[in-house]
Amino acid sequence: MDGGLGRVADVMTPAPLVLSATDNAAKASAAFRAHRVPVAPVLDAGGLVGVLSAVDLLDALPFRRVTDVMTRGIVPATSELPLLQAHALLTSQGLDVLPVLQGGRVIGQLELTAVLRAIHQQTDPLTGLPWATALRLWAADALARGREVAVLFADLDNFREVNKTFGHVIGDSVLHAVAELMQRCIDPTTDLLCRYGGDEFAIATIRSEEEARALASRIEDVVVVPVGEAGRPVTVSVGYAGGRRHEEREPNHAPATVDDLLALASRASTFAKASAAAAARRAAWQPQDTPLPEARVRLVDVRVGPAEGRTAVVRLRLGSREVAGEATDAAPEPARPVGLLVADATLRALHGILGEADVYAIEDILDSLAPSYQLVVAVVASRRPGGEHNRYIGGAAARELPVAACKAVLDAVNRPLGRRLAALLDRPDEA
Repeated sequence: MDGGLGRVADVMTPAPLVLSATDNAAKASAAFRAHRVPVAPVLDAGGLVGVLSAVDLLDALPFRRVTDVMTRGIVPATSELPLLQAHALLTSQGLDVLPVLQGGRVIGQLELTAVLRAIHQQTDPLTGLPWATALRLWAADALARGREVAVLFADLDNFREVNKTFGHVIGDSVLHAVAELMQRCIDPTTDLLCRYGGDEFAIATIRSEEEARALASRIEDVVVVPVGEAGRPVTVSVGYAGGRRHEEREPNHAPATVDDLLALASRASTFAKASAAAAARRAAWQPQDTPLPEARVRLVDVRVGPAEGRTAVVRLRLGSREVAGEATDAAPEPARPVGLLVADATLRALHGILGEADVYAIEDILDSLAPSYQLVVAVVASRRPGGEHNRYIGGAAARELPVAACKAVLDAVNRPLGRRLAALLDRPDEA
């Protein structure tokens, strides 16, 4: 498998000019005129030490060594490098031509125009990043070659507010700026960054699990784009999945594995957006003259009965009023996971407080990939049958799984229900 878009070896050309570190500017200028090339690699003792361009020679005195005016620290391409990574390597270094090395020897050159022709229509015109299809191909290729892959999924925290307040033109400029900041964080030799869609970005990486998690943290720190005269920041929440395996993977399962990693990383980014840190990042966009509601439903107690025919009982409190909710698994039906049973009982107690029936339902409940959460719950809310559905995400950690499940549900619903809960507190007969 070649990642679907080819490798450097497919599009590179012979290097017509290679300079030595002992050459001077006069000799290099003559060589550039003879070969009509814009860039040439500079070697010292057979190893690449830099790249010299015709522009570098414009103000150089004839007797100066090329090593005095060349660009150092260039990361070359290799013949087996996938073209998507080669594109990122060229653009991140601001180069139109890159030497191709194999075993420390220059075997050719790679031109940006050739790479762009090969990946034509595979990139997003706004950000210049490849689309998710390219990431899937690249990651599946890495898995098939025996490399372990992790996926990072980045979702902007405040992008809806940007479009609503400033319009889509400013929104597009924010997306472009975010893409540039994320490109500065990655290493094109180990990572592939793509625009996933809308205000979402994804990275596939062959870094170790520890290094991939560090990259996720760095992206959340670096991606801050001030918008408007007040400079309110657009930030990003990053979810992570993969980076480790428990058994050998089947090569033909690679595409499905990549899809699973993308789905898990996407969920993890949603969970990250529900964290306290993400809430603090979003706070700058909340109207300062509209105080956030303080009314909250709180957990009083949660108990789970025997394994067979078990029952979960949850007691919640709003103000001075306590309400219990109960959910039972009737044997011999297959038992639900404890977390799902407790989440169901929590919603039943919540319905008792709100005075509504069957308005909120559990959509999903699962262990989170984020170390700060043991459990994450998705709740779907609907005002009436056939009406608009809203999806709320909550997360919580606790020593005991039932407590974490209950608190995660409350974390999901307390904020969106805050104003209604406050109204109930104003009615002594109901709260």
